[in-house]
Order: sequence, then structure tokens, then C-alpha cells
Amino acid sequence: MNFNSIKLLLLKPVVIYLLADILVKGMQFLLMPSASHLLSIQEYGKLTLFLALLTALVPMVSLSSESAYSIFYNQELGKNKKRLFINSIHVAGTGFIGFTLVTILLSFIDDYLLFNIVSLKYQMTKMFLIVFFEYFVNLYLLSCRLSFDKTKYFFWFIFYFAMKFIVGLTSIYVFKSSDAYLNSILVLNLVFVFIIVSRFFKLTEFFKEVFYFDKKSYIRIVKYSTIILPVSIFSVVNSMVDKAYITSLLPVQELANYTSIFLLAGAIQIVILAMNKAYMPKLLKLYSQYGYVSLEKMRKNTKSLMVTNYLVFLSCIVVLPFIFKLIYSDNIEFSYDVYVVLSLSFLFNTLYILYTNVLSLEETTAKYKMFGFLFATLVNIPLSYFLTLRYGILGSATSTLLSCIFAAFILYALVNAKVKQHYLLKESIGFLVSACMTAAIVVYLNTHLVIF
Repeated sequence: MNFNSIKLLLLKPVVIYLLADILVKGMQFLLMPSASHLLSIQEYGKLTLFLALLTALVPMVSLSSESAYSIFYNQELGKNKKRLFINSIHVAGTGFIGFTLVTILLSFIDDYLLFNIVSLKYQMTKMFLIVFFEYFVNLYLLSCRLSFDKTKYFFWFIFYFAMKFIVGLTSIYVFKSSDAYLNSILVLNLVFVFIIVSRFFKLTEFFKEVFYFDKKSYIRIVKYSTIILPVSIFSVVNSMVDKAYITSLLPVQELANYTSIFLLAGAIQIVILAMNKAYMPKLLKLYSQYGYVSLEKMRKNTKSLMVTNYLVFLSCIVVLPFIFKLIYSDNIEFSYDVYVVLSLSFLFNTLYILYTNVLSLEETTAKYKMFGFLFATLVNIPLSYFLTLRYGILGSATSTLLSCIFAAFILYALVNAKVKQHYLLKESIGFLVSACMTAAIVVYLNTHLVIF
């Protein structure tokens, strides 16, 4: 392979997104092991929960308006990109104010109502503000992707998360406190709000535009976002059920173990999300030209995506466990069974994402996405309680896996009711069976050979 071939490969969107995600996830991955050496188990357990919440709260605070932004960006509503940016900020501001007020009201009932170690009044509201400020960055990065400005996306994506890693780790090192981490990220995000605004607008122009309320566009975005919002809420609830029960039923040590293993298992998400970042814009473009025929035109790309994700899963469950003990404090205990089960749940998100992509193509079908996590959450809430109570963190991981499979199955049924064909049926069955058999084999081998 000559230099020009390598250059062309590196300029492909999927490669750029993958490299960016690897670098960023690498920094995020290093944060928790580093923190495990600097903090007490109590503070480390709280930090892992904070990090999980900061990720989970993003679609709630924004009211999932990023999805609307993506859909409208190349439509009539998106002709004025700056106005679409402002209108989306208005929608996210609504979500931030709404959830903050509800949280404050709940805190009067019990300040530790949801999690035994998280204050609703002081810590949860602070996380809402952190996420709202980060929304500006996310929207700017999304604009870069949708305009196919790969270089700008790569630079700002890496720069923001590098600063987040450095500032966050420094605060942990200096103050030995999980709450200090939240404070430092809050300040950093505020600085980036001004940076992003000054790049997208002149500051005077921004403050002039932000106080102009475009009711028609706002309502249009809210209508689409409201369709997506239940999906986000149920997704957040479903993703946090396991951690909520662990904090209530098990010692903080188990929460620290579980979230550390969860982070390692989530490494596969680097590829899954990066592949979809390149896949979805191509699907949207074909759909605008051919409608649902685009699904057939994308079939080869879809199969390649599924095979790639499976191979990455296989590599991760074989290689990454060796790294765990090298980077984490001796206080954190590793369980290979829990790791494989959680890795499977992340892998099966591939199917959920593929079906979600199809339902996202039209405003009229986007609302159906909520049913996947709605039914999965209804199953997961009681199931996770009993499995966690009976089997500890392995039970929590198993419940998470089953809820992911159930969510994907529900969306499969809805997608096929819409497109009137068994979309990805054979591929999905082969994907599920192959992954489960692989997981069973490696767990069996580890049980008898005690490799990890």
C-alpha cells in the first residue's frame, strides 16, 4: 500500500470518526483507572455513578433535539443554519429548565430519592447544567459531521475531550473529590460555550439572535423532539436501573467493580458508534432520493457493519481483560462473566441502532422508537431487582443484556410493520446466535482454565 492509498484511507469518514472515537474513548477509559488510584472506594464509586449519569442525561436535558437538528439540517428548516442552531438551543434550554425544576421539587421529598449517594439538589442539578453547556459543543460537532467537514470535526472533538480529560483528572488529583470533578467540568463547559458561540456567531450577533424567539420553528423542533423524548427517557431509565439497584442493594465496592467492568465492556461502543456516524448520513442521503428502497441499496454496508462489530466484540473479550489488572487499582475486582455479558449487551445495541435508524427516517415513524425501551424498561425494572438481589452484579449485567435483546426485538417488529418486509431477519438471527455461542465458549474456557 503506497502513501496515496494510506492518505485516501485516512480521509474516509468512517476512519476519521473511528480514529477520533478511539482517541476520545481512550482518554475517557484512562480517567477511571487513574481515579481508582487517587480516590477512596467511596469517592471512586460516586465518580463512576456521576460519569454514567452525565452520559445518560444528555438526551433528556436536550429533549433529544439533536435528532431533530440532524433531520432538519438538510431540509427547508435548516437553510438558515445559524437560526436552526439557536432554535435547537431554545429547545434544549426548555429541557434543562424543566428537568431542573422537577429535580428541585423531588429533593424536597428526599434529596437522595433516586440514588443513595447522589444529592438531587446539589449534584443532580449541577449535572443538568454541565450537560446543557455541553449541548453547545455537541451541536457544533454535529454541524461539522452533517456538513461533511471531517477535519474540523476531528480537531474540535479531540480538543474538547482532551481538555475535559486533563481538567477533570487534575481536579481529582488536587482535591481527591468526585464533587470537585463536577465543578471543574462545569467551568470548562462554560468556557467552551463562549468558544463555540464565538466561532458560529459573533458574540453580539449570538445574544441578539438568542433573544429572538422563532415560535414556528421552535414548535416544529419540539414536535419532533417530543416524539423522540420518551425514547430518551426510557433509554436513560433502562441504562440506570442496574446502577440504581446496585447502590441500594449492594456495597459501594460492588458499584465500583461493576462500573469499572462496564467501562471496559463499553470499549466496543467506540466502533459501533463510529460506524453508525458514517453509516447514518449516507442512509439519510439515499433515503431523500429513493425512499425505503435505500435500505436495500445499503444492505451490503449494513452487513459489513454487523460483521465488523462482531469481530471487534470477539477481539475485545479476548484481549481487554488482560489490560484490566494492569491499569486499575488492586481495590477493584474483575469478573470475566460479568464482562462478557455486558460486552454482549453493547454488541446487541448494533441491532437496536440499525432499527432505530430506519424509524428515524420519517417524523411519523420516529415516535415508534419509544416502544423498544418502553417495554424493555418495564421488563428490566422488576427483573433487575430480583437478579441483582439473587446474583449480585452478574444478575444486573444479565438483566441489562436481556433488556437490550428485548428492545431490539420490539423495534424489529415495528420496522417490519412499516417497510413490509423481514428487514435484516436472517442477518439478525445469525448475528445473535454467533455472538451468544462465542460468549458461551469463552466463558466455558475461562471457567475451566481460569485465564482471567
